[in-house]
Amino acid sequence: MKQNLPVALTTLRLLLGPAALACALTGVSRWIFLPILITGTLSDIYDGIIARRLGVATPALRRYDSLTDVIYYLFILAAAWRLCQPVLECNWVLLALILSSEVLVILVCYAKFQTYPATHSIMAKIFGLCLLGGLVALLVFNAGAWAVITLTIVALAANLKIIAIHLLANKPPVDVKSIFALPPSGK
Repeated sequence: MKQNLPVALTTLRLLLGPAALACALTGVSRWIFLPILITGTLSDIYDGIIARRLGVATPALRRYDSLTDVIYYLFILAAAWRLCQPVLECNWVLLALILSSEVLVILVCYAKFQTYPATHSIMAKIFGLCLLGGLVALLVFNAGAWAVITLTIVALAANLKIIAIHLLANKPPVDVKSIFALPPSGK
């Protein structure tokens, strides 16, 4: 039973995305996004920790986690578009940069390894925490452009490092903390 907990936490996040969009579409209080975003982030943090502690952290599970992140955040973006459209429209170039960098990570990984990325670097984890803060600012407190600008800077830094990891790796990197944590060539 415990071995299913990481999958359950990841699946919870997969379900929270549509729930957030439904909340945005129905006009419920913005405060509802606070527990949704916190729960989504905590499930993202603890699914991997628990999977590693239980010895069930397979590359397939890590890729499910990564794919779930993309789906979850696309739903969150749709909710943000519904509630924060003026801010997002004014910063569409920055949003395009974030999304393009995410797509580029996936394309580089597919081009080199024919698989979906599951790097889970330290910079990606920092970006995840910044996403929490930025999205809480936007969705709960109706923040302005500063949240989008900050997220763009951190996203580009994180994704450039992930791309570098993929370009330097000899096999598909799973749970590689940084470029310096890559195994030496030939191993």
